[in-house]
Amino acid sequence: MQQRHSFLLQHLYFENSFAMNEKEVVIKTENGALSGTVTTPKKAPIKGIVLFVHGDGPQNATYDGGYRPLMERFAKQGYASISWDKPGGGQSEGNWLHQSMGDRAKEVENVIKWAKKESDLQSKQIILWGASQAGWVIPKVMTNRTDITAIILVGPAVNWMRQGRYNTLQTLKETNASQEQIQETIEKEDEQNKLLEEGAAFRTYHKKTSDQEMTKDRYEFIQKNMKADATSHIKRIQSPIYLVLAQNDRNVDSAETKRIYEKEVAPKWLHIQTIRGVEHSMLNPLIHHSNALITLAAIAAPKDFLLSQAYLDHCEHILEQLKTPSH
Repeated sequence: MQQRHSFLLQHLYFENSFAMNEKEVVIKTENGALSGTVTTPKKAPIKGIVLFVHGDGPQNATYDGGYRPLMERFAKQGYASISWDKPGGGQSEGNWLHQSMGDRAKEVENVIKWAKKESDLQSKQIILWGASQAGWVIPKVMTNRTDITAIILVGPAVNWMRQGRYNTLQTLKETNASQEQIQETIEKEDEQNKLLEEGAAFRTYHKKTSDQEMTKDRYEFIQKNMKADATSHIKRIQSPIYLVLAQNDRNVDSAETKRIYEKEVAPKWLHIQTIRGVEHSMLNPLIHHSNALITLAAIAAPKDFLLSQAYLDHCEHILEQLKTPSH
């Protein structure tokens, strides 16, 4: 029993002890202070910097620890990682629900400026990594920029409204909804979208719909961003783009994203990889349908069991490629 207890403690220590240095930082910007986390390789020098750009929601710097396995892979290749709490989503000042995608892009640009001034982060390579909603943010950042080595986009959408409809239909399909239920849901969603598009006040929206889960801040956030479409920004990117798509993505139409990027981006810049068996979050396929298993993996085995190993391997391989002269 004692040997088993010792083994379990050793396992938990290994799974929750990452081979990288980690420190908390405060990043001051014109719109308030951001609370951030910087991870660096155990051994110098730093070969590059990866900035993490969140998807939707009130995310903190490490995504409740979910980014650490990836940050460790990057550290293994000699790269530092920088991430920060979204405004109001952790210790950062402000409220992310008050931001447009343009505001989010400006926030990323402010962090890039901050990183360039940090003496212990000096590097010629800056990579932007972003997931999901970052697909509208990073292409805006990249407009007319030549100082970004590459971007890694994980499960990005292109058009806000089409992404929302795709997600709705996939959710209905998963629940085996009848044709009548599908039609009813679509009509209700169309009614809600019409009010949003018309700029109706939240009070009016709340009165005319049965959407009790919508908050005023969320409503105004959607109104501000629902016309987002990354196409015009995508076609102007002049840096390597590593598109990482999920085979079973129910949130984002991977086929549409792949088709548009292939149409708008010169072949010399575009690299596409679809991770088999995974859904939008890139979680280990063995656990992604069980909240209990996800929680257990996050606590007991985040390094080896939380995320898809194929996904982690591929992201690490991207940085290996970037170290070659051709990139």
